[in-house]
Amino acid sequence: MDKSISGLSALISAAFLFSATAHASGGHSEIIRQVTDRGLKVVSSFKAVDGMTGYVLDSKGSPVTIYVTRDGEHAFVGTLIDKNGANLSTPKVQELFIDAKNQQAWSRLEDSHWIQDGDPNAETVLHAFVDPNCPYCHRFRTAASPWINAGKVQIRHIVVGVLAHDSVAKASTILGSKKPHGALIKNFETFRSGGIVPVNDASERGKSGVEPNNRLMSELGVSATPGIYYKDANGNVNMRLGLPPESEFQQIMNP
Repeated sequence: MDKSISGLSALISAAFLFSATAHASGGHSEIIRQVTDRGLKVVSSFKAVDGMTGYVLDSKGSPVTIYVTRDGEHAFVGTLIDKNGANLSTPKVQELFIDAKNQQAWSRLEDSHWIQDGDPNAETVLHAFVDPNCPYCHRFRTAASPWINAGKVQIRHIVVGVLAHDSVAKASTILGSKKPHGALIKNFETFRSGGIVPVNDASERGKSGVEPNNRLMSELGVSATPGIYYKDANGNVNMRLGLPPESEFQQIMNP
């Protein structure tokens, strides 16, 4: 069973006590209502095997799958597999929850406070949550430099302050600078010696950008930096936490 699902067993099992009432109240919608009344949100439904209806629900940012029987009297939560062991739930979670969530996130990222790094006409565009004190963000920018310098990739750095006591001040100084990209590169070039030194005036100006960036990072459930959003060859939005391995890095830069 999925890790996110196991913690919900007590909450959801209570809903199944209402199975008799559900039958008298018009089928499976009553069972699902018992679950949504406890805080889960229905993302989408789909036709499952043997006349069952599957539901993908959102539990505080994590997907949960529930299957309601044909007669609407019973339901179970978890992963559905076939006789060969193939996971039938994962493709639906990917399509209806993860892909949809990432696509919605892309629009919010475009409206965030980001710094353009690279050719604005580059074929590949990435959005990345970065902290001025993040060593993996520094390594990510270093590895991406050949693609940026060749005009093939544009990284939109969404600067946040989440890692260290001076991260907010540094991030605010970068965003509040008269030349934000120059400040970003200065932090990159001086990273090993401590990075950019906070400047009060710039920091005060930049807070209005860093604070909403921090909130956006939290709301999207991005738990580490760099938090990288990119589109694959089919135009689907993907998200990668942390520094990608070399094999994956190539795919991100050359979708």
